[in-house]
Amino acid sequence: MDEIDFIILKNLLENARLTYRELGETINMSVSAVHKRIKKLEDDGVIDGYIARPNIVTLKYLWVLIFGTSNARSIDAVSKELEQHESIKAIAMAGGKFFYISAYLRNISELQEFSGYVSEKAHISEPTIGIINMPYITEPEPLTTIDYKILRSLNKDSRKSITDITDDTGLSAKTVRKRLDRMIENNLAEFTIELRLLAKDCFVTIFHLFLNEGTNMNSTIQHLNEKYYQNFSHCLSYSNIPNFITLHSWAKTPQDSQKIHKELQTEGFKDIIPHIFLSVKYYDCWLDQLLRTK
Repeated sequence: MDEIDFIILKNLLENARLTYRELGETINMSVSAVHKRIKKLEDDGVIDGYIARPNIVTLKYLWVLIFGTSNARSIDAVSKELEQHESIKAIAMAGGKFFYISAYLRNISELQEFSGYVSEKAHISEPTIGIINMPYITEPEPLTTIDYKILRSLNKDSRKSITDITDDTGLSAKTVRKRLDRMIENNLAEFTIELRLLAKDCFVTIFHLFLNEGTNMNSTIQHLNEKYYQNFSHCLSYSNIPNFITLHSWAKTPQDSQKIHKELQTEGFKDIIPHIFLSVKYYDCWLDQLLRTK
């Protein structure tokens, strides 16, 4: 895996329905070359799946990340306990038994019970509970019955062709294209990938960045995305944790990751704590179940 692969993955994270031609235009590469690279990323298990779901702003649910050090003896047992909960969409582990539990909650009233559940089952005595900041839309357009039918078809294969979608749904190709364009344009659904950056020549670190008081969060994230574009997959900020960002980085070697760490130290942050990424598992959550009932 190299820098070009990583740029392809970043684009697919943002929109998994980008064509091979559109991806090729971003990296000045032929359609066949892009196809070959994506096929290898699939075969190597870096791309674990292509997912489609209603967007967070459409259904107004909460995306939360709970993280902390586990005191459990068996990490596998912890994962088996947590995966039973319908809100959990991913469980990641870093060095030192440090867990990241990513979940979608229907509303804020579920947060206290869920955080207690995670703390108990994961044996995390002092978890950090973060509500991830998302773009605010005053009046998002509602998803229609037709939209849900299309999303159900794409739920586990968001790159599925228009022809295959029409076969699944019985809708015309014109209708499918029109509804997909509408969902993408209005940010009504997410078409993304499940990513396992744990292949050969792939070293992942999650940096916890603590910003100084008064730092502009938006401009800081924009600066980081622009300066470290070839190494960072995404930055997350939290509505309930001021002056804090989690930064997901990729490097070919531990030495390259150390270089990123040293470069970040020149940015003037109050503190930087790196967590070396070891594993991740993805799960069906209530959103996936919702699509099956629509």
